[in-house]
Amino acid sequence: MGVKAKRLIVMLRRRSLPAALPLGVAAALACVLLHMVNVRLHPVLTAAASSQAKNLMTQAIDAAVDNCLQQQGLSYADFITIERDGAGKVASMTSNTAANSRFKRQVVEAVARRLSALDSDELGVPLGTLTGQPLLSGAGPSVRVRVDSVGEVTADYENLFTSAGVNQTLHQVNLKILATVYLFLPGEVLPVSVSSTVCVAETVIVGETPDTYLNLEKGNG
Repeated sequence: MGVKAKRLIVMLRRRSLPAALPLGVAAALACVLLHMVNVRLHPVLTAAASSQAKNLMTQAIDAAVDNCLQQQGLSYADFITIERDGAGKVASMTSNTAANSRFKRQVVEAVARRLSALDSDELGVPLGTLTGQPLLSGAGPSVRVRVDSVGEVTADYENLFTSAGVNQTLHQVNLKILATVYLFLPGEVLPVSVSSTVCVAETVIVGETPDTYLNLEKGNG
């Protein structure tokens, strides 16, 4: 390669360097801007997605319990057996352990199925909502959010006794359900947990409240 050719290459390199410099600066500024936007919007996105997921999870849990109750046609007597003495007074109350355990297992399975089928369209967060501006809430395309997987689903029985009048006690058999799902957000998997208590049976007991009421196990099987 001759001397003139080498000088020409050097001149072209010197001229192209200033032209490429603004592009590099622009790219760097764009990266910084995107990072700042992500830092600002990420907490809003996670909060909005978590709130939506909890609402849908609670609805799914309630629907699963109601559906199981309707399918089985269960009543208070299926959960609790009340024994009375010769005078008609309540002598004892016994949990129907086997039936209670079977129903609880059915509910846990039904809840897991419903949570795994949560609609991703309902979990999407519109870009307008992420701006925090009330006028833009719900506007624009949605940031995709979907259920990545369903975590542990547990259920336990709780017995609640409250006064319902003179010598009357309201007994409620509640099922407390704790469930966790993992949401797939852009660049993150977010765990969301919700606890929901659903009344599965209740009755008004007439008469004095004996100590045996309090001997019902919390788990009820």
